[in-house]
Amino acid sequence: MKKVRLGIVGLGARGRHMGLLYHNRIKDCQVVAICDHLNPVLERVAAEIGNPDIKTFTDYGQMLREADIDAVGVFIEPDRQADLICEALYAGKHVTCDVPLAFTFEGCWKVLIAVEKTGMKFLLSEQTRYWPFIQAWREMAARGELGKIFFMEGQYFHELRTGKYFWVDAVTGKWLRDDEIAGNPNARKTWRNGMHPIVYMPHELSPLLSIIDDRVVKTTCFATRPSSYVIPGVEMPDIEVALMHTEKDTILRLACSFTVSRPLPNHWYHVWGTKGEVETKRDEAAKHKMWLAEEMLRSDSPKDMDWSYDPKTLPQEAVGSGHDGADYFPAAAFVKCIIEDTAPPLDVYRAVDITAPAVAASISAAQGGSCIYVPDFRPSVNRALGQMPKGVKAQDY
Repeated sequence: MKKVRLGIVGLGARGRHMGLLYHNRIKDCQVVAICDHLNPVLERVAAEIGNPDIKTFTDYGQMLREADIDAVGVFIEPDRQADLICEALYAGKHVTCDVPLAFTFEGCWKVLIAVEKTGMKFLLSEQTRYWPFIQAWREMAARGELGKIFFMEGQYFHELRTGKYFWVDAVTGKWLRDDEIAGNPNARKTWRNGMHPIVYMPHELSPLLSIIDDRVVKTTCFATRPSSYVIPGVEMPDIEVALMHTEKDTILRLACSFTVSRPLPNHWYHVWGTKGEVETKRDEAAKHKMWLAEEMLRSDSPKDMDWSYDPKTLPQEAVGSGHDGADYFPAAAFVKCIIEDTAPPLDVYRAVDITAPAVAASISAAQGGSCIYVPDFRPSVNRALGQMPKGVKAQDY
C-alpha cells in the first residue's frame, strides 16, 4: 500500500511536534495537509515539516473536502476535540487525537458513536502505556508475579508556574508568561486556564488499567479552591485527588497538579499486589523499586530495578521522539492499523475507558466529592451498535 496521507489540525506545540514526527519518523506516512486558524503558524510549521507539496488551510471543513488525505491527526483543545474528530470520521477519514479525548461524557459518546457508525479507524495517541517499566509490569501481572493487584497509584505533577500555557497571544499564537500579559491587548486565557487538573489523568489511567485489563466503575474526587494559590489569574485548583474503584475490585489513587513547584519526575506510579509491589523512581538520581513476597522473607529492602528500553529492539525512529521515546509508538501503531486494516491497540472503547473516569472525577470535585458512576460504553442488551443506550441522549450526561 502507498503511504498514509495525513492531515494535521491544530499546530500548537503538540500538533507541530506530532506533524514533524509523523512526516519524518513514520516511514509509511506523509503529512500532506495542515490546518490552523493562524497564518503565521501555518507558514512556520509548513517550512519545518519540509514537504514542498504540503497544502495549508485555515478552514478545517475545506481541508476535509479538498485535501487528498486518508487520515487526520486532531491536536486542538480537548474541550473542542470531539466535534472535529466526528467531522473527520463522517467525512470518511481515519482519526488519531491527543490526550485527553474529551472533557465531558457527551464528548466521549459523540466520538464512540461516530466510530461505530462509520467503521473508520480511531486511535488515542496516549504514550505512557509504552514506557518500558509499564510493559515490564504488565508482563509481571500476566505471569501472576504480583498476585491479585488491589491498589494502584498514579500522579501527574507538571509545574507550569511561569504562566506559560495559561495565556496566549491571539494574533501570533505565542504563549505568554505572567510578566508578558500586562499591556498586551491580544493576551487570552488558554483552555488550560480554567480546567480541572484531574481531566489529565488518562496519562495515568492508560498505563495502570492496561496492566490489570480493567475499567473504572465509580470515583470520588476532592480539590483545593478553583483558583490557584500560586499563580494569580489562573482559575484552576492547585491539586485534585481522586479515588477510583474498578470492575475487578482494585482501588486507584490519582492526583494531578499543574501549578505547584516540585522536583522531577512529573509522573509517578505504584502498583501493589498480594505477592509484591513495584514503584517508579521518585527523583532522577533514584532507581525504580520492586518488592516481591518471596524475596521479602530474606530481605526488608526493595530491589533497585532498571526497567528501560532494550537498545537492541528499540526502533531508531523512536529515539528522541519525545516522552523518552514513547511518542513514536502510538503514531506507528496508528499508521500500521490503517495499512494492515487491523484494530487499533488503543481503540475507541479503551479511549473512553481511560477518559470517562477522569471526567467523572472532575464532576465529583465540582460537587464537593460526591460519588460519580462511570458509564460502560460497550454495546450491550441496552445499547445497540451506533446508538445511545435506550432512553438516554448524549447531552443527558
